[in-house]
Amino acid sequence: MDDKKTSNADNDKTVIAAKDVKFKAESSDKDLIGTCFNERYLIESQIGTGGMSDVYRAVDLHLKNAGIDESFVAIKVLQTQFSGMQDVQQVLIKEALQTQKLSHPNIIRVFDVASDGEYDFMIMELLDGESLDQIINRSKPLGISFSKTQTIIKQIAKALSYAHKNGLIHTDLKPSNIFLTRKGEIKIFDFGVARSLQLNYDKYAVQDKNTTSALSGYTPAYASLEQLNGESPCAADDIFAFSCIIYELLSSKHPYQRIAADKVDVKKTKLSKPKNLNYYHWMPLKKGLALHKSSRISNVDSLINSLSIKLYPKIAAAAVLVCLCSLAANTYMTQNADIADLNNRLSVKEQYLSKIADYSTLSASDFLTNIDSIQTEDKLIAQALFRKHQQQLIDIVEQKIKNAPTVGNGKYKNNDAVEAILAEAFVYYPDSLRLKQIQNEQRTSRQSIIAALIDRLDQLLLQGRYQETGNYDIPNLLTDLSLLTPGEEYLATNEAFELYENKFNNALNDKDYKELNSLIEVGELVFHNYKDAEVILEKSRKMTSAVSELSKYTEAVKAEPNSASFPHEAAAVFYKNDIDNLTEQLSSVNNYQGLVLLDEKIVEFAKQFPANFKPVIVLQKREASSLFAYANVLMEKRSFKKAKKLIKRGNTLLESLEKTTQY
Repeated sequence: MDDKKTSNADNDKTVIAAKDVKFKAESSDKDLIGTCFNERYLIESQIGTGGMSDVYRAVDLHLKNAGIDESFVAIKVLQTQFSGMQDVQQVLIKEALQTQKLSHPNIIRVFDVASDGEYDFMIMELLDGESLDQIINRSKPLGISFSKTQTIIKQIAKALSYAHKNGLIHTDLKPSNIFLTRKGEIKIFDFGVARSLQLNYDKYAVQDKNTTSALSGYTPAYASLEQLNGESPCAADDIFAFSCIIYELLSSKHPYQRIAADKVDVKKTKLSKPKNLNYYHWMPLKKGLALHKSSRISNVDSLINSLSIKLYPKIAAAAVLVCLCSLAANTYMTQNADIADLNNRLSVKEQYLSKIADYSTLSASDFLTNIDSIQTEDKLIAQALFRKHQQQLIDIVEQKIKNAPTVGNGKYKNNDAVEAILAEAFVYYPDSLRLKQIQNEQRTSRQSIIAALIDRLDQLLLQGRYQETGNYDIPNLLTDLSLLTPGEEYLATNEAFELYENKFNNALNDKDYKELNSLIEVGELVFHNYKDAEVILEKSRKMTSAVSELSKYTEAVKAEPNSASFPHEAAAVFYKNDIDNLTEQLSSVNNYQGLVLLDEKIVEFAKQFPANFKPVIVLQKREASSLFAYANVLMEKRSFKKAKKLIKRGNTLLESLEKTTQY
């Protein structure tokens, strides 16, 4: 059966996700984001879901107010359709109580279980990393090498051994219930169906029926034959599930193709050894996978000790013995051998072994300091030290990334510096899953920040919020984008430009100097590379100084009307198009009524300016000439009354112009 198709069939009750991953669960019937439980736990985001419960990331307001940096927790909330169902509530309470009994670095910490109105929930530590089923899926189809699984399986074994010694077995152990943090720590959770081994059973005590719910269960693919047959739980049940998990880590496949133990046809099904596991270690793992308890390894410690035995010392010792025997035989048979030469060779060997011993005592940081000289001296020794210190060296790489230079006043990591650190690390560990995870997290984080900045910019432009202030105004957003995406230009949407164009033309028509100043600045910042904006920006560049001067004049008039000095040159530039349009109308008007209406328009236009504004004076002189010229036309047509009015208006206009002191 295909692993991918059956991955959802496990009916996992809880899946914990990384703290920065946004997750939307289909099973959640209410949006709890922003809800505050018991006036203490503020829900920030959903990070997981299961058959009966959802898991959220929340901030503990009590810890935050106390100034504690690590104030985030995970909250497992029963879905509301199960509220009031005592059996379901008992599962949650039981999980909390069972887990609280266990204090171990590889078992998730549960802080409390509580209720708030219709919600029942459990407060746990917040994990940052990924579950084993995610790691297994990513390792397909080859699986993970045996050496790289050691850290994981040893930590799982320690947690299980501790639980068993404290009288508790998990009964639902599976990859999705085991979490690997970014620090390389294993965390086992979901003890909701855990059962007591009753090591201290008191036959005279009254048994609490509420502690065992009908909803307690297991995942068939990882349940032992005894569990499926309803037998009393024992450590062997967890050993079977643990062995299945080890097999999956090594091969990325389930040993029995996810067929339940009671459905396996032993005649047709044969366990096959994972390719990256030797026969010596395959034997104890095969015993852990035995379908019948009588053939299975009896405890976790026996299984993990058998898997931890290193073959290299034994093989090396045997090889040395063979070599010594061969040397002795050769010496015996060739008595004429040069003893001095042999002693010299032995001395060289001893010196080499001594050098190896000295290098093996180096710490990871000391090795990193002397890495160039060691590689130059002996590449084999360097490779061995790389393998030995891999985890510590990658820890150092991660710390270097945390301390990498920043840009944008410390807001963002310098991406080039981070990539350089990772590139150097990949030279030594090209196949490291952890390095790839760190790289993916860095790149995902950077892309998320870029997307958020672009989204904010689009929002401001589409809403016409050009004068927004603060760290996330348009200029600051563009600066941050250029830091994160050097060489790339931000391109606004067509809708944003259309809105900008309308606002610019409206401000120009309304002579709104303040708005024009703001629009000119935004245009230069945002639309300078926008092909349809060239005409507007060219017009705005010519008017930039004029708009600024007129804007200052407008503000000065409001403050001290009598002392404000009118900017003649700026006004001449800004109103040139209006004056040119009126002049053109004067040239083309060819009837009496049109000339009268145009005169009224010019009178209203001239009211905006002081009497000595030269462009308006020139316009009015041309108007007077037009009035007299058209009066002559009317005289020829013998329309004396209309001609007389035009001559009178022309004389009045000339008289007012003569009184003007400046031309």
